[in-house]
Amino acid sequence: MNRREFIVLGGTAAVLASSKIALADKWPSKSVMVISAYPPGGTSDIVARLVADLLTAKFGQQFVIANVAGAAGALAGGKLARSAPDGYTILVSGSAPIAANKVVQANLAYDPQIDFTPITVVAESPALLTASANAPAKSLQELISYAKANPGKVNIGNPGAGTKGHICAAIIGLQTGVEINHIPYKGSPPLLADLLGGHIDFAIDAPSNYLPHIKGGKIHGVAVTSAKRIGEIPEVQTVAEQGLDGYNQALWFGAVGPKGMSPEIVTAIHQAIKEWSETPAAKEKLTSLGLTPVVNSPEEMRGSIEREIESIRPLVEAGLVQPS
Repeated sequence: MNRREFIVLGGTAAVLASSKIALADKWPSKSVMVISAYPPGGTSDIVARLVADLLTAKFGQQFVIANVAGAAGALAGGKLARSAPDGYTILVSGSAPIAANKVVQANLAYDPQIDFTPITVVAESPALLTASANAPAKSLQELISYAKANPGKVNIGNPGAGTKGHICAAIIGLQTGVEINHIPYKGSPPLLADLLGGHIDFAIDAPSNYLPHIKGGKIHGVAVTSAKRIGEIPEVQTVAEQGLDGYNQALWFGAVGPKGMSPEIVTAIHQAIKEWSETPAAKEKLTSLGLTPVVNSPEEMRGSIEREIESIRPLVEAGLVQPS
């Protein structure tokens, strides 16, 4: 390469670099759509709204929630995958549409490991197994004993096929050898309504919507799926404490963009969420919902997605989780 070619190429690189800086500087110049994969009121939707609010405050443009509920988050995931990677559409959700759907949905219209750009995990939480006021069991051991004495009669509701609640219940069934009928709902609000109404005996879901009703004595906390109890309901033991040694399952909520999203925009969103998560107000809000702020890098989130998929694959292969 001669000196003139070097100067031309160097000048081209400088122009490209400056154009990227300009892109990052002017974004966002209009409102941004934040896709929420579930109906209003559930934990996933609450997290999406928290992220939308913090990004609106940070960047001075409206980050507007669009609820695209259905097919356990697959409709939302498909909408994101079809979106332009210009930074004006992101998805904030629990892990089902971002990871699990790849192995629990037979004809998924997108591949989350190919069609999404990871931004960050926002928060994590245990799942919470709860019982209605008139359920035949109020502890995990009572539930297991009842299931063994009454094969096929234990129905545990979850907020959607492939959600972490579904997976947590399937692992309990695998480790105890009991038969569990998994009842998927279209999000947390209808599941909670049926639990409160006594139309279903058990539910396993993110804890936020259930905490006030446990404290009010309307439903019972049966077990927490993580290694530690939830500070808001310290009397509810973990699954491991109730006999399933080593059981530790957490669910997470994260933000992703479409494939090919600008690294500069990804960095800007990631940094805004990270800064917010470190504030006392954010920690207090998330703790009140039974959540813990956990912000990781885009590359670390890519690993979170892969681990989630690989942890579920054996359950599908064993027939404990049926692809829909």
